[in-house]
This record gives sequence, structure tokens and C-alpha cells, in this order.
Amino acid sequence: MEKLLSFSLILILLLGGGWSRGYCQGSQWQGKGSETLALGNAKVVEDNVAAARQNAISSAISKGLEFYLMAFLGEKAISEHLDTLIEAVIPNAKELVENYQVLKEVQIGDKYSVLLKMKINTKLMLERLREQGLLSAEAKPIRILFLVGSALKDSVEYWWADPNDMPPLSPTELVLLRAFQDKGYDLINRTTSLPGQDVSMDMRQPNLSPDLIKRWGEVFGADVVIYGKSSIDASGEISLLLVVVSVKDGEEHCRLTRVGSSATGADMEKIVAGLEDIVRGIMPSLEACIVEAGGARKVILRKFEVTLKGLHSYAQYKKLRDFMSKEIPGVKEFRQSRIGSHYVSFEVEFEGNEDKFANLIMYHDALPVPIQGVEKREGEVTFLVGDKGEQ
Repeated sequence: MEKLLSFSLILILLLGGGWSRGYCQGSQWQGKGSETLALGNAKVVEDNVAAARQNAISSAISKGLEFYLMAFLGEKAISEHLDTLIEAVIPNAKELVENYQVLKEVQIGDKYSVLLKMKINTKLMLERLREQGLLSAEAKPIRILFLVGSALKDSVEYWWADPNDMPPLSPTELVLLRAFQDKGYDLINRTTSLPGQDVSMDMRQPNLSPDLIKRWGEVFGADVVIYGKSSIDASGEISLLLVVVSVKDGEEHCRLTRVGSSATGADMEKIVAGLEDIVRGIMPSLEACIVEAGGARKVILRKFEVTLKGLHSYAQYKKLRDFMSKEIPGVKEFRQSRIGSHYVSFEVEFEGNEDKFANLIMYHDALPVPIQGVEKREGEVTFLVGDKGEQ
């Protein structure tokens, strides 16, 4: 059985040029999302049709998982970890299948065949792949759809009112697209990626529930949807609200709001500059939410020291300790390591580097104690506590 599985995977690698999204030309597999079709065959021995049917189902499940893993991991990861896949992942194929349905079955002579439709438990699959160290950098990047409206100047715009009209990208969309470029995400340009299906009228309203946001993500094949709106009032204050929703489960992972300023009656160029400042400040928190909602990126944990310098009271210490250990996404461990006059240090284990951690603190909307500055070097981040002018 192991030789057969090994041969199948090697054959896939040799014929890998025929892959496209959800389909392998010339194969017996077709998939969409976590659902897969596969054909399994078995020999009827001594007229035991029931046993042959079960063997054919097992064969289909193994084949379906093989092709699903190939599409998900990519050629490089499959090539590097073929032994691990054959020994530790594929033999446990049945536990990774959430449910299956026999669509067609037929017996011709002593050969029994079944056409199976099965749904992969993607959450469990990701856990197994992580345990085996198989989530390489070639794993598919998180695919993001921007579902963001705007009320800037005299117009109120939200493109999903009629997506087939292909309205041009709004200033807010352009700012977001530029901010996310070259960060390793798969960004959906909705002006060139029309929905592959009709959308219902309830999906065209300006205010959308998480379920409707999830449905928009499914229409465009996204992993994560960033939903929200930007606006400017008569005084020139610009506000931005963004909600991060996972398409997999429709869960809202975070809701971020931020305000900035622009001169009253400012032209669009100055309004865009104000939006860029807002997005620049919100990016660390936004990216942390996206990675959590996308769920498919390999997590790299870093250990470094965080020092709070210039503390004036136990209340400051407690507020900052609780805030950094409980409110900052990506913090896995937060242990006190040193204490002295007006300072305290902690050992931190975090999903990211020192720069990312410092930015999440400094740009956070709910910082409980003022921090006047930050000093960063490899292996350590020092926060200078207190208002400007305090020592």
C-alpha cells in the first residue's frame, strides 16, 4: 500500500505542469474549497462485494487526500517531505475526512469502483501538517478581499451595490492595496475578478452582517474579508472602521477604528494622505488579525526581552503587564525576569519580531499608560514610560 501511495505522489510531481485552481487535467480528482471528488477501485475476492466496496472507499479517500495535499502544499513541499507524508499523514487519511458521500458505484467483472464526494477537515489537516513541520513557505498565501465603502467629499460609495458595473477603486481601496503590497498576501482586485455567480439582493446592501461578509468572501474565493468604511466630517476629521472576517467560519476576529485629520475643505490628495497615515498606524494590529483569521500561515515564535523603564507606581506596572500579556495578539509567554529601581523586564515569546511587537504597543488605541518612546535592538525592546518631559 505504501509503495502504491509513493508511486502516486511521484507521478503527480512528474506531471505537475497540468495543475490549475481546483483541477488536475487527466486525473480523477476535482475539488472546490474543502470538498473533493475521487474515484476508488478494488478487486472483488471470493465474491465478497461488501469488502471490495469498503476497500474501494478507502482507496478513494487516500487518493482524494493525496491530490488535495498536492494542491495545498505545492510541489516544493511535497518533494521535500514525501517520506513524512507517506508515513505519517496519508495513512491517517480517514481521520482528516469530515464526511463523505458515495455518488456512484459500479461493479464490472471482479472490479468494484466508487465515486466519492468528501469534505476535508481543514482545521485538523492544518494541525497535522504543523505537527509534522510540513507548512512550508510555499503554502498558499492568505487571499484577501477588500469590502470597504467610503463617504469622502460629497459621495457615498460602496462597490458591492452592483459589482458587475465594475466601479473604479475608491481612494480608500487604493490606500489599502498599496499598504498590503509586497507583504506576501494574495490581494483580490475586484475590478478584474468578477463574481463567478449571481449575488442576492441582501448582499448588495451597504451594511452587512458577518454571514453576508462571509458569503462575499466565498464568491471571490477569499480566505479573509476586510470590511468597513471611511468617512470625513465637516471639520475635516477622517475616520476609518475595519472589520476582519474569516471566510472559513464567518467569525469576526477584530474590529479596528482610527481617526485622523485633514483641513476643512481639503482636496482629495490631502484626504488620501490622511488615510495613508491612518492605515500606516493600524497595520500592525490589522496584520495580526488577518494572520489569525487566515489560519494557514506558518507561525514563527521569537523570544526576546521587554523592559518597562521609568515606572512611577505599582499601578503603572500592573496595567502595562496585564495589557501586554493579555491584549496584544501573538503573545504566547510573558514572564517577569528582572526588576530594579523604576524598571522591570520580562521574557516574551511572540509570533513575530521585536519591531512588530513594539509597533503593536505604540499604535494601540487602548494603551493604558502613556509611553513616550521606544528603543529597539536585537533581542530587546525598551519602553520609556510616562508623558513627554517625564524621566
